[in-house]
Amino acid sequence: MQNVLLWLFFTPLLMSMLILVVPACSNFLKAVAFFLSLTPLFLLLTHHVTLLGSEFNHSWLPALSINFHLQIDELSLVFLYLSAVIVPLSIVAINTAVITRPKVFYFLVFILQALLVAFFTTKDLAFFTICWEAMLLPLYFIILLWGSDGRQAAALKFLVYMIAGSALMVVAVLALYFGLMSTSGSSSFNLDDLQKVALSAPYAPWILAIFLLAFAVKTPLFPFHAWLPDTYFQASTSGTILLSGILSKAGIYGIIRICFALFPLLMQQWSPYLLALAIAGVFYGAFAAWQENNFKRLLSYSSFSHVNFILVGLFVWQQNAHSGAILQALNHGVTIAALFLVAGWLQERLGSTLMSSAGGLAATFPKLCWLTLFFVCSSVALPGTNNFIGEFLIFNGLFAQYPFIAAILALSVVFSAVYMLRLMKKAYFGPLNPGIKFQKDLSSGDLIIGFTLAAIISWVGIYPAVVLSYVQPAAQKTAVAAHATIQDRPL
Repeated sequence: MQNVLLWLFFTPLLMSMLILVVPACSNFLKAVAFFLSLTPLFLLLTHHVTLLGSEFNHSWLPALSINFHLQIDELSLVFLYLSAVIVPLSIVAINTAVITRPKVFYFLVFILQALLVAFFTTKDLAFFTICWEAMLLPLYFIILLWGSDGRQAAALKFLVYMIAGSALMVVAVLALYFGLMSTSGSSSFNLDDLQKVALSAPYAPWILAIFLLAFAVKTPLFPFHAWLPDTYFQASTSGTILLSGILSKAGIYGIIRICFALFPLLMQQWSPYLLALAIAGVFYGAFAAWQENNFKRLLSYSSFSHVNFILVGLFVWQQNAHSGAILQALNHGVTIAALFLVAGWLQERLGSTLMSSAGGLAATFPKLCWLTLFFVCSSVALPGTNNFIGEFLIFNGLFAQYPFIAAILALSVVFSAVYMLRLMKKAYFGPLNPGIKFQKDLSSGDLIIGFTLAAIISWVGIYPAVVLSYVQPAAQKTAVAAHATIQDRPL
């Protein structure tokens, strides 16, 4: 299975080259890019059983002890599937009538896809850091070149925040590297080797703080979110789907893969403070979304609130909560991407993202209306949809340790329903806005994409056992690591 694992990484790179020589007919180019982007998903589905546990390790920069070391475990597989779904969706969201330099756009998306595969599978911390930083470049140019009128300022703010958050990450990586060298005499960036140093290093709190800052900014954890509203709003629909569906999940993955794996005891000790920040983020995002009259900004704050809800599950040191958080990262990625997709379709028909420009659209665009309503039901965790089981597991774990906090956090579910149903009411129901230009409802191709996403949401919501069979082992590893750390700690 080494060959399949390598193909998962190299196929997007090959596709980025291939797309540059495809004829520049916009619709044909989009179709080719879409079907090419499905290749990683095809590889995952056809080699699903045998991919788990597959590994490839090759010396890349031997002078620096950096290896091209890829390995797929349960956690990697969950996030690989998420990226394999979100990337094609971002291509579907492109409006071929207005996009300029489409080949450059597809090229950047495929480069990002390759970096995501490497990021979610690498076992080498130095290569992990390289991929972490490299992901910023395609996203920066996607915002800068294809965003709205304020895209330059939004792209710069995004880049400054990301670089500021991870500026010291290289220092933390080198500290672990030299710590391993001084204690064992060996030089390696392998995560399993570095874990032994991280557990006993006297400077461990500072190293963890550096990693947490980098992941907290990109996720983002409250209050490191100032870049998010403008960036999500100014980016194109495709850019926003990539940012909300994948980038924030990369931060969550980093917390699990690095912070939990290397510093489980410290994460336990810091969890009450991190939990307080995450809860503040849940309510801040909900109140901000409640006050918005711009449906794209409303979804941006909603995404921020839900991501912090996922972090609540991570920062509660309980296995059910961790299972729910990992599952919810997958669920939220699909649901928020679907919501931004229909928001993009709505923007194309209205020429605006203001809810005041809409009204009574259910009669004009019934297919778009009911598809939006289904995704809204998923967002508010209606039973039978994917988000319900994830939120239930998080509440279950939270209630086991902090029942009072669980009761307070339950109010966020009510707030989520209020602002999302307010969006439905203002956009699709009530009197028809006479200024709306009548256009066609969703096409057959749009409906196929929409129903496919609805099927994924319903499948996970009705029968989550398949996904949980991969999520629960990943969550169990964090609990086992923490328990082992406590047992080994000297009295």
